[in-house]
Amino acid sequence: MNPNLAINGGSPVINAAPPSWPIANNAIKEAISQALADGSWGKYESRWTEKLIERLQELYQVEHVLLCSSGTIAVELGLRGLGISEHSEVILGGYDFPGNFRAIEAVQAFPVLADVITGGWVLDPLEVQQALSDKTSAVIVSHLHGQLAPIQELKKILSPLDIPVLEDVCQMPGAQFESRPLGCFGDVAALSFGGSKLLSAGRGGALLTQSAEIYQRAKIYNSRGNEAFPLSQLQAAVLGPQLDQIAELNKTRHTRALEIIEGTHGTEALGPLRQIARGETTLPAYYKLPWLLDDVKSGWPRGDFVRAVQAEGVAMDVGFRGFTRRSSRRCRQVGPLLNSRVASQQTILLHHPTLLEPSDYAALVCEAINKVTRGV
Repeated sequence: MNPNLAINGGSPVINAAPPSWPIANNAIKEAISQALADGSWGKYESRWTEKLIERLQELYQVEHVLLCSSGTIAVELGLRGLGISEHSEVILGGYDFPGNFRAIEAVQAFPVLADVITGGWVLDPLEVQQALSDKTSAVIVSHLHGQLAPIQELKKILSPLDIPVLEDVCQMPGAQFESRPLGCFGDVAALSFGGSKLLSAGRGGALLTQSAEIYQRAKIYNSRGNEAFPLSQLQAAVLGPQLDQIAELNKTRHTRALEIIEGTHGTEALGPLRQIARGETTLPAYYKLPWLLDDVKSGWPRGDFVRAVQAEGVAMDVGFRGFTRRSSRRCRQVGPLLNSRVASQQTILLHHPTLLEPSDYAALVCEAINKVTRGV
């Protein structure tokens, strides 16, 4: 037992609570005050949702936006908008957010698991190609943990086959690839405004598409005399100021992410994030900053490692469980899904509020992670 580690009674590197989210914001406070003053906070429709739709249309270069109650519902509405039929197949990563798997089941389609890239978290185009069948009706492409999925490569494979792409950008609002926003590459895209997300309204989401047909099918399903999965006026009001700030905050997160990746690269136990796409016109967004922890090289089981880093004052957690243990009754697995298994067993994550702190705080985060990794 190393007495220097905080988990063993030593002094933590950061002797304060981790940064909280959402952060105080005067522009949001003013928007809420306006909604309260004019009574629009309690209406079915008002300028807040209208303005939010206009802003999202402009930001994501799409014709149609359907606001809804969560990112998970946005994915489901996207699938329904694509006209996914019962017993058809929808491909997704063997490592992905669990709500995406359940959304496929909700439309009575059958999930098909394709592997993610080596040392990463996003779909491998070659594995997707192997997963295709005559029943394939769509592919869910998720940009995860700050890593941009190879969306253009996937589109080159799928577009000639008329297989649509649902682009999950719930973790990546405001991210850019070659000067274009992630979310405009797919046939339909999903955003999340959940309480921990980069754009936060406590709950909420949005469907984005250029297709009037996709939008109309999703809208009809959502309409039950009223909207079945609504976003409130008050939620829309608090999102406007955040859209004004998302580009600048994403730049700050990117800078801090690079500093932390560089500051923790001195051990083979941590496999850091690597981007498939780089360049001045590409800017990721970081909801989480990931590593793959090799527990043999680190000498730590993942859960113990995370608890030790948390004891040092850093907000760290584990990744998704993934789907590699799902039974053949619930899904079809293509190949051994080795990379998805690694991701589900080894992923550790920093939450994004850490990335909005100054560089000297990022240095302390690196010190804490390195302290646990090296056991000193």
